[in-house]
Amino acid sequence: MDMLPDKKVFSYLLRGSAEFNEVQRIIDYGLLTEAVHFDFKNLAQVIKAYHEQYRMPPTFEVLKEHLLEDYDSVQLVYLLEEEKCSQSEVGFYVDKIRKRYNAYLAKLLSDAANQDNSFDHEEYNKSLGRIQSKIERLYKSAVFSEGSLSQSTEDRVGRYFNIEKSPDEIAGVFLGYKELDNYTWGIKNSELLVISGASSSGKSLLMMNVAIRAWLGSNDPMKPGPYFNDGKNVIFFSLEMSKPQLENRIDSNLGNIPTNHISRGRLTQEEKERYYSVLEFCKNYNKTFYICDMPRGSRTIDIEARFDAICSEFKPDLVCVDYLGIMKPNNSRNQDWLDVGYVAEDLHEFCRSKNIPLITAAQRKARDKKAKNQSNDLEELGRSKMIGDNANIVFLIENREEEELREDMNIFISKNRDGAKGKVSLMKNFENGRIESLPDNWTEDSGNENDF
Repeated sequence: MDMLPDKKVFSYLLRGSAEFNEVQRIIDYGLLTEAVHFDFKNLAQVIKAYHEQYRMPPTFEVLKEHLLEDYDSVQLVYLLEEEKCSQSEVGFYVDKIRKRYNAYLAKLLSDAANQDNSFDHEEYNKSLGRIQSKIERLYKSAVFSEGSLSQSTEDRVGRYFNIEKSPDEIAGVFLGYKELDNYTWGIKNSELLVISGASSSGKSLLMMNVAIRAWLGSNDPMKPGPYFNDGKNVIFFSLEMSKPQLENRIDSNLGNIPTNHISRGRLTQEEKERYYSVLEFCKNYNKTFYICDMPRGSRTIDIEARFDAICSEFKPDLVCVDYLGIMKPNNSRNQDWLDVGYVAEDLHEFCRSKNIPLITAAQRKARDKKAKNQSNDLEELGRSKMIGDNANIVFLIENREEEELREDMNIFISKNRDGAKGKVSLMKNFENGRIESLPDNWTEDSGNENDF
C-alpha cells in the first residue's frame, strides 16, 4: 500500500496549528485516524490526544519523546521531518487517502452483504449502517446541525418556554450602547458583525469601544472593587496596530485621557491619577481582555490556531479582528475583490464552528464627490458584496461631506438578520479613544445655511 499520501499529509499538519486546522477542514481528524495506513495508526492517535490536551499539534521533537518506546513510530517521525508538502498539495493527498479508505469500506460493505444470512440480522444491519455512514462522512461537508421538523417539535417548544421564562438568556454579548443594543439585542454566538466605514472614519475605534464595553459590563475602572460579574472575556486580534499602541488607546479610553498624553509622557497630575486607577483596575479585574498582535496578511486559519491555544488559558466570550481588509483568505484566488469576500466567508465559518460572536471592520466605498447624497446600504461595502452576504449584522458609518469636522457619528444598521434596520447617532471623542452616546442636550447639525 502506497504510504506517500500519509507521509505528505502528516508532515504538513505537524507544522503548526494553522496547518492542523486546515487538514481538519478537509477531513474530520477522527476519520483520518481510521483512514491512514496501518503504520500511522499509533502516531495519529498520539497526535490526536496531544491536540485535545494542549489545543495544538506536537512538534516533531515532542512527538519523538512521546513515542520513545515505539521504535518504528519514532523512525516514521524522522521521515516526516524530511518530507515536504505545500498548502496547494495537501488537499490532493488527503483525497488519495480518502479514495483508498473508500475502496476499503466498499469492500467491507460488499463482504458483509455476501455473508451467510443465518447470523443475527439486527447486528448485520447495524454493521452495514456503520460502514455506510463512514462512506458518507468521507465526502460530506461539515454540518453544524441537522434533522427534520417532525423530530424537533419538543425541542422547539422547550426552547420557547425557556426563553419566555428567562428572556435575558437569549441576549448575546451586549455592545455597550443602548442605542445599538435595542436593535441587535447583543451579538449572539456564531454571528459575524461587520463595522464598515471610510478610511479614518473611526470603524476600528468603534470596534475597540464595543470590545471594551463588553469586557467592562457594569464596571467603572475609576471605582474600586468589588466588581460586577457581567463583563465578558474578549480576544482582540490586531493586524494593524501593535500591542503597545492598542494598550495606549485602551488606557486612554478607560481613563478618558488624551491618547497622545500617554504616548508622549505628558500626563497632568489629574490625568496621572486617572491613569494609575486604570492600571489598578486592569490588574485586579477578573475578566480577561487578551490582545494578540498578528502580522498583516494573516489568514483565518492562523487566527483559529491562536484562538485554540488561547482557549487553554481562559474561555473567551467575544472575538474581535482588526481588520478584514488586511487579511488573506485561507485559499487565495489572487483577485483582490474575491479575496476580501472569501476572508469574510472564512471568518463567518470560524465563528460558526467555534460558536462564538465575532466582530470585524471593513472598508466602505470612497465617497462620490459628484453625488449630493451617498447611499448607506450594503452596496457601499468596499470591493466585495460577499462581505455583506456573510455578515449577520452590518453597521455602516455614514460618510458625509467634511466628515472629519463633525462631532457626531451616524451609524446605519444596514443589515440585521434577526431584527430591524435603522440609524443611530453617537458622539466622536477620537482624542480620548472614545465613541460615546450623545448628551441629552445635543441638537443635530442642520447643515450649511447656504444649502437653504
